[in-house]
Amino acid sequence: MKYPYESLVMTEEIPMFMLMTSVKYIALHWHDRIEFVFVLQGKVNTIVGQEQHLLKKNDLILINSNEVHGVESTDENKLLVLQIPISFIKKYYSNIEEVVFHCQSSASDHQKDLNVIRELIVRLMLTIKSKGEGFDIKSHSLLLDIIYNLISKYKVEKYTYINQNKDIERLTRITNYIQENYMHGVTLNEIAELENLTAPYLSRYFHQHIGQSFVKYLNSVRLEHAVRYITETDWPIIQIAMESGFTNLNTFHKLFKDTFKTTPYKYRIKHQINPMNTTRLEYSGIENYQFNEEYDVELLRDYLNTLQNIKN
Repeated sequence: MKYPYESLVMTEEIPMFMLMTSVKYIALHWHDRIEFVFVLQGKVNTIVGQEQHLLKKNDLILINSNEVHGVESTDENKLLVLQIPISFIKKYYSNIEEVVFHCQSSASDHQKDLNVIRELIVRLMLTIKSKGEGFDIKSHSLLLDIIYNLISKYKVEKYTYINQNKDIERLTRITNYIQENYMHGVTLNEIAELENLTAPYLSRYFHQHIGQSFVKYLNSVRLEHAVRYITETDWPIIQIAMESGFTNLNTFHKLFKDTFKTTPYKYRIKHQINPMNTTRLEYSGIENYQFNEEYDVELLRDYLNTLQNIKN
């Protein structure tokens, strides 16, 4: 399943994806890349498989390839997100598909080791943005250093999550269909018919692999788009609800308030984005999402200075 953090896409030799951003709501998804989420400011709640993790400032978590995950937050936040394709790692570590990594700061007493990963990620972002002479060589070096640290310190026995090609293909078809038709009256029966399955079987199958019901997932996708419309357009709230696939305004208001602990109108007042100060990223098809890159070089440099003080 494709999902766009792809603000910074390197060459074929270094096909990584990296972004400094703030996140409000990202529905459950997965991809064939390992992903780091490093919190620079604020707090975010990450859902990984059946578990939830509240990440605070300086927290770091790694999400394994094809692991179902999502992110949501009601706080102001700033994150560094780095995705590394499994195909790239495999060039240097052929057994990558046989292992997973456990790298999560909130569950570790080895913060010194984690600081190595944090520093490498920050330096990688600074190097890419600098575009200095030989920056691609340095970026490659930093990326390989991150992979080396993962393999040498955070490799664990592989556990079970979505990893069968048949399941991945089916779930990708289903979620792609939802993403392309969320604004319409998509139903479980409709998708079951497309997949030649019974609705009860598909309901159980979906919950087993995604970790939530079909209706909850569909509403989360609609809510994700609604949040973007609220913060990036001046559309009336009723129009946003309709454009996002909610045919009942009361249902939209209740779901929104249950999730963000405020009304859509108050949320807009607090979070509306000034397009002049952000970079809008647009995609087509399944990648029809928009993220606002919020690069802050001083924040990254301040982090490195703080880390240096800790070392001293």
